[in-house]
This record gives sequence, C-alpha cells and structure tokens, in this order.
Amino acid sequence: MVSKKKQKDDRKQLLIRYRMNEKGCISFIDPCCDEIPALLFGKIMEAISDVEKEWNARRINKLRV
Repeated sequence: MVSKKKQKDDRKQLLIRYRMNEKGCISFIDPCCDEIPALLFGKIMEAISDVEKEWNARRINKLRV
C-alpha cells in the first residue's frame, strides 16, 4: 500500500455578511476573517464598498424608471 502524505490545509477564511432591504439595496456587514494582512483587508473592503455602491445605485435607478 502506498502511503499518502496528508497535506496541511493552509487556506484561510473570509466571511462577509450582507443585508438586503425591501427595495433590494444591500449593505455588507460584519466582515470576519482569519489572519490577513491589514493592507489586503483594506483593499478587499474598498472593493466590497464599491460593489455595494454600484449595486444600490442600479437598484435606485431601476425604481425611478
């Protein structure tokens, strides 16, 4: 029988919760992650904020039409 070395799982976890209101607008809340460099976490949060703004702007524009 050939033995397989058990590889160490080095993956990290990033959890981001969100809320969606009755109009379909979202807000991301309670980001939670394993060890992550502060600079990387900041970039991720900037990107998520951009997604939130774009999504909500489209929802608001859709409701106006």
